[in-house]
Amino acid sequence: MNRSTQQSHKTTSQDSGSFIESLLDNLSTLITVMLFCAIAYGAVLAINHLDKPIAKVSIEGEFRYIEQQQFIELVNGQISGGFITIDLRSLQDVLHQHPWVAEVSIQRQWPANLQINVIEEVPIARWGDDSFLNRTGDKLTIKDNSHLSNLPLMTAKFGSSSEVMKQYQRLADLLLPTGLKLAKMELDALGAWQVETSNGIKLILGRNHIGEKIRRLVMVWRSDLHQQSAKIKTIDLRYPNGLAVAWRNSKAVAAANKDPIRKATIVRG
Repeated sequence: MNRSTQQSHKTTSQDSGSFIESLLDNLSTLITVMLFCAIAYGAVLAINHLDKPIAKVSIEGEFRYIEQQQFIELVNGQISGGFITIDLRSLQDVLHQHPWVAEVSIQRQWPANLQINVIEEVPIARWGDDSFLNRTGDKLTIKDNSHLSNLPLMTAKFGSSSEVMKQYQRLADLLLPTGLKLAKMELDALGAWQVETSNGIKLILGRNHIGEKIRRLVMVWRSDLHQQSAKIKTIDLRYPNGLAVAWRNSKAVAAANKDPIRKATIVRG
């Protein structure tokens, strides 16, 4: 056999081997694709089988301010899809936008139920006529805050709600030795503070050295001023080394509390 014939035979063998390898590669790819399609189809069938309509939604939490029926309607209006396909993240985001919802968590419960746990906002003060402040000073808007009349009323023409809340908490702590409780707090356009206690005493504080002024009031109050508390109209603390008192009679403010609703259940059929 000459060299030319040997080279031709070798080339033919290489071409045949390459063809077989290519065929095996294509066959392997085809099998992989078919296997993937079978798995995907099986997953779709499984999801369709498990994705039952939501049968019941349980809502738990201590509800003092959330209107139960309104919240149930909000939940019902946002439920779409079945047990598997429902978008819990989207539902959670919508519920969290409710002004009285501080935290909310949602869990699936086999085979077709949802468990919603709600932590309500704790109102610390009223803000104007249609809002309230929580512990961090966030302003949360509602239709009407008149049912929170037992809480202090705060207004500000200067600064932020969080600044007002910090000052309120500070003053409330400083006034503890006197027994005076804050009912109103105002920050005017010039940055001056003025507060009113629950027994009708107005404290004019001005802009600066607020803590020092309250500590001075505490000293005078505990010495003898507290004995005249029913007659006091105004205490002006803007003086550098003293205070001025205007007199009048006053009435105490009463407060009422609501019992909480702890649990609600939505049965869907």
